[in-house]
Amino acid sequence: MTALCAALLSALILTRTTRRIRVTPRTSPPPDHPLLRRRRRRRVERNYDYAPMLTAVARQVHSGASLTAALIDESDPATPFGAVVVRLGDGAPLSEALTAVQSHDAAVALTAQSISACAHLGGPVAATLDEAAAVLRERTAARAERIAHGSQARLSARVLTIVPLGFALWSAMASERTREVYLSSRAGAVCAACGLALNLVGWRWMKRAIEAQ
Repeated sequence: MTALCAALLSALILTRTTRRIRVTPRTSPPPDHPLLRRRRRRRVERNYDYAPMLTAVARQVHSGASLTAALIDESDPATPFGAVVVRLGDGAPLSEALTAVQSHDAAVALTAQSISACAHLGGPVAATLDEAAAVLRERTAARAERIAHGSQARLSARVLTIVPLGFALWSAMASERTREVYLSSRAGAVCAACGLALNLVGWRWMKRAIEAQ
């Protein structure tokens, strides 16, 4: 009985803590290390909202400012467009300065493409930038909805993982016949082990399915 309870509790604890384990390095890299700078840049790219920037640039262009001047005023130096501002300050044309944007983020790519299209083709610049900002806002809303649904799915996966373990533990504690099956019967022990293994496999499968969304 004690061994069975310990096994079930250990499986539950491992299930909930496996993904939380982190290996702490012996020495931390300095703050100006290239790896840390790259991580900070990726974090900014992932969390930065470019729709307000495009809207502000479009507002300035609609008021009579040039696209280059508006981009210089509204760009955040911490984003990939900070390098564009540096090149513009060195006298490079806007179409050439935009080649400094290097990122795998879809929002950065859309922002750079919309500004590049305005620089190359001209036309209704403010309207083009406003449309690009609207697309970014729609993507942000869709991503927030996916995160909300993912949270509900993760909660369901935890419930479906914990409830069978808790029921098995309660049955073993409350029923002498169940304890005898688990402890005295080889078939019962095999069934309990298979159930535990299938429960863990199902938890892993649900977790991967949720992360893939």
